[in-house]
Amino acid sequence: MRKLAAFALAAVMTAPTLYAQFGPTPTESMGSHMKSPEEKALLEYAHGIKDRQKAEKEQDHDKKMKLYLRAKDEFSKSVGYTGHYDGYLALGQVYLVLGMKESALDACSHALGMKPNSEDAQQCIQDARKKPESSEAKPAGGQ
Repeated sequence: MRKLAAFALAAVMTAPTLYAQFGPTPTESMGSHMKSPEEKALLEYAHGIKDRQKAEKEQDHDKKMKLYLRAKDEFSKSVGYTGHYDGYLALGQVYLVLGMKESALDACSHALGMKPNSEDAQQCIQDARKKPESSEAKPAGGQ
């Protein structure tokens, strides 16, 4: 009986170690695949593109600005996971629509740094440096 008790005690004490070594580990087949930063960036970028496209079609100014703000947040998350040209350029362009020229200049400069010959990034920087015109789209809040 003492041998059985000693064996049981030893088994209980080593069980956590054995479980840690050989216990269930998450695998892709178990449905808990961990996304890489690149995958997360791509997913957020895609969400931002969808919201920007919806905003471009929206007629109501307030709804349009809300969609642009959401797109801005998603593009920001995207470049936060992994900085990439398309994300920075899209972020800069959305900042321009929102009237946030300093932020647009920063994002577009990042894009240009990644693709120095990009005409789109150069145009974005030029637009961010322009003086405001009265015919520009109103940013969020109608200011």
